[in-house]
Amino acid sequence: MAPVRWRDGVHLTGTPIWCDARRRRDVCFVSSAERVGRAGHGQLIGSPLTLALLGAREGGHLGVPLRRRFTLGTLRLELIASGRGPGAAALHVDAGGRSVLYAGPVRTDVPPPQLALEVEPAGVRTCDAVAVAAAYGEERRFPPLADAIAQTAAWARAQLDAGRHAVLFVDAALDGLEVAASLGALGLPLAGDRATRDLARLAAQVAPAPAGRAARAPRLAAPGKEPRATIWRDADRAGAARALGDRPRAAALVSGRALDGARDADAGFAWASAAGRAGLLAWIESTAAREVFVTGPGAEAIAAALGARARLVGPPHQMTLFEVAAR
Repeated sequence: MAPVRWRDGVHLTGTPIWCDARRRRDVCFVSSAERVGRAGHGQLIGSPLTLALLGAREGGHLGVPLRRRFTLGTLRLELIASGRGPGAAALHVDAGGRSVLYAGPVRTDVPPPQLALEVEPAGVRTCDAVAVAAAYGEERRFPPLADAIAQTAAWARAQLDAGRHAVLFVDAALDGLEVAASLGALGLPLAGDRATRDLARLAAQVAPAPAGRAARAPRLAAPGKEPRATIWRDADRAGAARALGDRPRAAALVSGRALDGARDADAGFAWASAAGRAGLLAWIESTAAREVFVTGPGAEAIAAALGARARLVGPPHQMTLFEVAAR
């Protein structure tokens, strides 16, 4: 039997654990806060920050810090960083004779520690099988993320100095939280849509400022008269237009998609939230897995590059990384 199967989520066969499941399951690992929605699972397993962002800190859920091993019955488990965004993690499961690493999307280039809110580069554990989401199938040459952050901040500051709101369109609220944490640590005043403000509020409950560092859960206001770096989900551009009315503003797309151009925006910054093809393939090889299970928009191309040991799990485009991918 294959160690992984798909049915509206990834099931680690021979265990009660489902991963990023779209339907209700008794036990579900959630790799990041935007992966499960409101499926109403029984027990969630995830990092403390991810569970806080889901509003699931009570009710028997299991929030586990990274690299702290724990057990579930006879299973030995460990959460390691996945790099996807604030609180994101991968799950390593050792079932005695077999080990599986479920990661969701991964990223090794993350914001610098002084600008990050609980985002670490994707860790690695050797395993017999690995399951991973591929955001990109063809190679995308993203700039270093530190450069994308600096360019985004410089552009936003220039708009504010000119008396304009700097509207930053992101793919998901979790991406907005990361952008807000980085720009807030650089001293920019922030505003955002309700979803991103809610995540920042929830993050503040479990993510106090680290000792000696400026980064912390960012504080976002609702849009008002004062020009701010205003973070908004790209899928709700109409909401941004309503919130800002006729106030002077400029808009930028802050997303890995900006590498292909900034649609209907004044600027674009390739702030990628998942690894490109080369980075993902290198990470997969580092696990030494004999079997690789791939999902996501780039799954077919990644599986083809890996050859016979790789297979697709689920419709290639069903577990999308970006909220706007279905448009």
